[in-house]
Amino acid sequence: PSLRTPRPSEAIFGILRDLGMPGGRWLPLPHALQVLGAKGFTRKQVEEALEEYESLNVIQVNPGRTKITFV
Repeated sequence: PSLRTPRPSEAIFGILRDLGMPGGRWLPLPHALQVLGAKGFTRKQVEEALEEYESLNVIQVNPGRTKITFV
C-alpha cells in the first residue's frame, strides 16, 4: 500500500502541533517559521497553511503575528 503524501498545509500543521509549547496550547510564530523554513517550506506555503487552519478555527494567529494558539 502506498502512503499518501500530505499536502504542504497538512504537513505544516502536523509540525506546528508537534512544536506546541508544553501543554500544547500555543507556540511562538517566529520559532515556527524558522523550523518550517529549515524543513524546506516556503514562507508562502506557511502563510497559506496558517490561513487555511485559521479559517477552520483550528488555530488563531494573534494580530501582531507573534504567536499561534491552538483552539
